Amino acid sequence: MEVKDLAFEKMSSLPPNIIQTILTLMPMRDAFRTSILSHNWRNQCLSIPKLMFDDAVFQGPSCKNGSMRWKLLYIVYPILLLHQGPILEFSLCISQLISCCEIDQIILHLSKSATLKKFTLCIKSGDDHKLLPAFFNLQQLTVLKLQNCVFQPPVTFKGFSRLVSLCFNNVSITAKVLLRFIYNCPQLKDFTLTGNEKHLMGCWNSDFAECLPLVERLCMSSYPAKCFATGVMLMPQKLPTSLVHLKYLCLTGLSFARETDLLSALLLVTSPPNIDTIVLEMQYNPNEAMSQTAMNLIDQQDYSYVVLAHLRVITITNFSNMKTGLDFVKLVLAKSPMLKIVDIVIDKRVDINSEVKMLKELVRYPRASAKAEIRFERP
Repeated sequence: MEVKDLAFEKMSSLPPNIIQTILTLMPMRDAFRTSILSHNWRNQCLSIPKLMFDDAVFQGPSCKNGSMRWKLLYIVYPILLLHQGPILEFSLCISQLISCCEIDQIILHLSKSATLKKFTLCIKSGDDHKLLPAFFNLQQLTVLKLQNCVFQPPVTFKGFSRLVSLCFNNVSITAKVLLRFIYNCPQLKDFTLTGNEKHLMGCWNSDFAECLPLVERLCMSSYPAKCFATGVMLMPQKLPTSLVHLKYLCLTGLSFARETDLLSALLLVTSPPNIDTIVLEMQYNPNEAMSQTAMNLIDQQDYSYVVLAHLRVITITNFSNMKTGLDFVKLVLAKSPMLKIVDIVIDKRVDINSEVKMLKELVRYPRASAKAEIRFERP
């Protein structure tokens, strides 16, 4: 027997659990190609617990000219209908994916099973997709990622009690519904919320932190983040709930020329006592005038109560020579005894003379940690 035939025979006779593990680790398009190996592999392809539909799945001449709805109807849905066994993960994240009734049929099919634990739906263009009431029957969900969807649960919806990770990217939802939903996800540890006034209708205040008692990782864009500063008039002040479990904080699109953005960042950075990593993606507009209140916000306050006892890494991108940004870094350096790395990516629009002056000032700031290293980079 030739070596090639022997290898083929060994592959074909692998135990089902080994085949299933191999298929789960492979890209889905490649996994389905293994069905030609043997009847055993073909059967296992029909019971892959992770169905991840991305652009790679639809490569090939048969899909080249097919519309998005054609791909959903003649590729995704047949795979669901032929699938055997539980589906634990399902992802539909295809470029140019639009809202259509075929998505509703897919969700309806998934809702009939009580096994789905991870669900991702990313609408890429066109109108937001309104989720069917059947979607809210997926009570086993531990991970949920939605992009450009409308989240309007029925009044009987009590949240996803097992949810651990939630990502809402431009999801249309009212503040009232969001607060009620988060409150009814008691195991939530990883929360990402991005969007603007168009999607996040209404606003909340710093009490929102009370809905996130176990969150360890929090990522927010500027609009939802600044809602924490609503009604806050004076500093120093911490959030009413200190988010004791929070270890990782990421804030994007903040402009320190605006008082609300700066105040929100200060509240979210200084309140969690155990924060380990901070990532700030700044928004820099050279033509934006800084408010006088924002300029003096850090200088005129007493931060003796602030101790970032566990902070080890902070990364700031799109950094400029703005006074408030420099004051912010000065505060972090002075209050972080365990700090090791300060990564600063200078905005490319900052001229070289301003950059040199800024860097000289930053390295002279006093540091609570003798090991704190400031690393500069230009994109």
